[in-house]
Amino acid sequence: MATTWHQDVRNRNREEFILAGQNALIEHNFTNVGLKDICERANLSKVTFYKCFNSMDELIFAVQQKILGELTEFIESHSTARKSGLESIEGYLDAWILFLNTHPDHLKYIGFFDHTYRDHYPSEELQTTYRELVSDGTIGRVLHNYIDQGVRDGSIRPDLKLEETSLFIIEMIISLMQRLAFRGKLLEEEHQVGFEEIAKTSKSFVLYYLKK
Repeated sequence: MATTWHQDVRNRNREEFILAGQNALIEHNFTNVGLKDICERANLSKVTFYKCFNSMDELIFAVQQKILGELTEFIESHSTARKSGLESIEGYLDAWILFLNTHPDHLKYIGFFDHTYRDHYPSEELQTTYRELVSDGTIGRVLHNYIDQGVRDGSIRPDLKLEETSLFIIEMIISLMQRLAFRGKLLEEEHQVGFEEIAKTSKSFVLYYLKK
């Protein structure tokens, strides 16, 4: 009984640290964010932090896991199979545009994370954990299945390599959405084109490429 209670408290503290870390890291662009700041935001002590995490890197990876989970859940819940595979992909891409409008900070966090760990992982343990997370590829699998649906129903060209095509599209989407989340308003001021219009144009390019 006591063990369960202590575990529940640890889990709650862990969630408080993750939320505090997410807010602080986005607010300060991943720079000059120290353990003291995280603990103050979570209203918890450093001793409590080290009962939940071994390092700041581990906290950053935990926030990334949370954000990717929320992104996956959002895309899955806002995109469903339609009459044809091409129509399903259109809805899938619309879900990404909606996510850009409603969760720009999530996309910014992913961008900061990618930049911070662009050529290394801080430890083998975190590398293994993260690779297991991304290898699941839930978001990519959804797209893969829609492309496969379209090839079978004749709405999508049959000469595509499913794995390569779905990977290319998902990486392109993530890259574009990150840039629009960071610089969308400035791009609009500089070029007089709304960032949502840019996103919709990219959707049209993808659909045109896939269409049979």
